[in-house]
Amino acid sequence: MSCNTEIPAAPLFQGAQQPAFRAFAIHSLKTAGEGRAVTERVLRQTPFYTLRRFDVTGHNRDTAPVLVVPPLSGHFPIVLRDMVLSLLADRPVAVLDWCNVRHVAVGYGQFGFDSNIRAIADAILQIGPPARVIALCQGGVPALAATADLAAHLPGSEPAALVLIAAPVDPMANPTPVVETIREQPPLWYRTVPVSHVGRPHAGHRRMVYSAETQLAALQQYLSAAQDAGSELARKMHVDDGADPRHFPFRDLYTSVMDLDALHYAENIDRVFLSRQIARGTLHFEGRYIQPDAIHRTTLLTVEGASDAIAAPGQTSAAHALCPRVPDRNRHSLIVPDCGHFALFHGATWRDTVYPAIAAHITG
Repeated sequence: MSCNTEIPAAPLFQGAQQPAFRAFAIHSLKTAGEGRAVTERVLRQTPFYTLRRFDVTGHNRDTAPVLVVPPLSGHFPIVLRDMVLSLLADRPVAVLDWCNVRHVAVGYGQFGFDSNIRAIADAILQIGPPARVIALCQGGVPALAATADLAAHLPGSEPAALVLIAAPVDPMANPTPVVETIREQPPLWYRTVPVSHVGRPHAGHRRMVYSAETQLAALQQYLSAAQDAGSELARKMHVDDGADPRHFPFRDLYTSVMDLDALHYAENIDRVFLSRQIARGTLHFEGRYIQPDAIHRTTLLTVEGASDAIAAPGQTSAAHALCPRVPDRNRHSLIVPDCGHFALFHGATWRDTVYPAIAAHITG
């Protein structure tokens, strides 16, 4: 069966044993000192994702919405809850809510890198040409690819603005230890060694996945190293500066993880980190080349953290060289001082520095 839109409450710190989705649970928002109700509706439901739209009562529903593209990296899209809350103060927000594939039956097939690009392109088309797109981390390359493909093959349908945050557009522009570790193994290794079958009683039993248990072990190892180094991640674990640390503590957002379809896991590693296809101009999508230089109507903002140990400065801003037809007045690059990966979308730095820059870029 496909993922259900009814989202049960999940206990905090549940780790790898997660439902199909984690609820955003955004029911109200205080704007200008006044509380307003927030409505959520499903725009599209597929076995692998649900496109959700959030609206604030009293807002102009004709305001161009923003599409948030979370990374398919093991975390649930709810990790971007702070981002959605900030954006909602100004405009409707749509979110591609990826499904935990241990709950997707094998009869629905696989979800690979092309499927990721297609999901983003379809979401942009459904929202409409005025859409603004914000893509984080590993959501960045497929979002850039979707925008380029629409610009080349359906001109006029591409988004009005694209914001890429900590995205490995060219991971070798400034490789981090994370990138170097990924590049130590060949593509075949990622298609075989780290993947396994989903077991019973999950609906997706027999599906090949990069399991949540494997991802959680890697995250805990990364957290242990971060704590030893006294990094931003460790500080967030001790002092949670999120919008609602009581009900949505950062530790829970960080450790709540899902299974990834094995095809997407391996193809993402290969296309983004190993062969660097979009940076080298060799990325194919549905049988055709992706041409970022087709983008010229879309404004482009790249956002990087000066202390990001996952996607270091230069990796995301590499997108500008790939999009030479975007006028200089419509392109901007922000490097946030003393900022790591997670503060770019969660907590005080996001609210006080990153969001205002994005809001200025997507106005209209």
